[in-house]
Amino acid sequence: MRKRLLRYLGALLVSMICAYSGAQRYAAAEPGGSCTLSDVAAWHAALDDPQEEATPLYRQTVTEAFLSRCPDRPEAPGAHQVAGIAAAWVGDIEAAAAHFDRAGYVTDSETLLMHAAVRFAKGEADRARALRDEALEHWIARLERQALADIEIEETLAGELISVRFRQTDPETQVSHLWIARPEAAAWPAALSVTSERQLNALFRLRAGEEAKALRHVRLYRCRARKVLARTNEPIGDGDMNAAARESLIAYMADPDVPAPGEVEACLFDGRILPKVSRARSIPLQ
Repeated sequence: MRKRLLRYLGALLVSMICAYSGAQRYAAAEPGGSCTLSDVAAWHAALDDPQEEATPLYRQTVTEAFLSRCPDRPEAPGAHQVAGIAAAWVGDIEAAAAHFDRAGYVTDSETLLMHAAVRFAKGEADRARALRDEALEHWIARLERQALADIEIEETLAGELISVRFRQTDPETQVSHLWIARPEAAAWPAALSVTSERQLNALFRLRAGEEAKALRHVRLYRCRARKVLARTNEPIGDGDMNAAARESLIAYMADPDVPAPGEVEACLFDGRILPKVSRARSIPLQ
């Protein structure tokens, strides 16, 4: 949770610095009573204050204070996004919903799934399903736009089965194949992945020797649980994996995880179901 907030804030800070370098003259000319980039910098400084514990409640409080002072700053939609995520982790459903409504156009899959969790908590199942679908569609569109994967979508009686074969992958996790279940019902997605993680391989070779082949893990991820289905250092046939993925995920879509109203149940494994893959963080598959 903390890592997600820090990652998003880091991206926002970079954009702020870029804007600042080209907008100092404009900020200096603004009326004295209006918000300037100095207020934005003060907000970021408060968020990163080493003397404060960066709890979701603290981040929500600091960000809402900035928004009350500077509701019309260009950074306000991003601040609403930060405040919405923090409020959701706190369990402040109404505040989180209000912030997400003011966050504007969002394409970040993690944020969209958190917003979906808030709508599930409010009992707005149809809206939650629409947000879940937006998260999936934006994620797929990024892969296709950057030519990072081959994607096939199969319609089933209970939903869609999305098959992803990555052309490039993150060097730490080496996700080579991913199958995603998008239930027809208003429910969470799930995924089955094949990974070869650098850290686990290093630990394995400490026991098995430096010449040991890399391990591959087959895992089923639901939003609130995960299960290791297989672990092997031998190649896995595409046909066998496709069959196992179809069987597991079609069974899941027949009885998917549906968050109950009344409490925010965040998708804890969203980063595994929709992993972040980009040219900047990827290497060619060997």
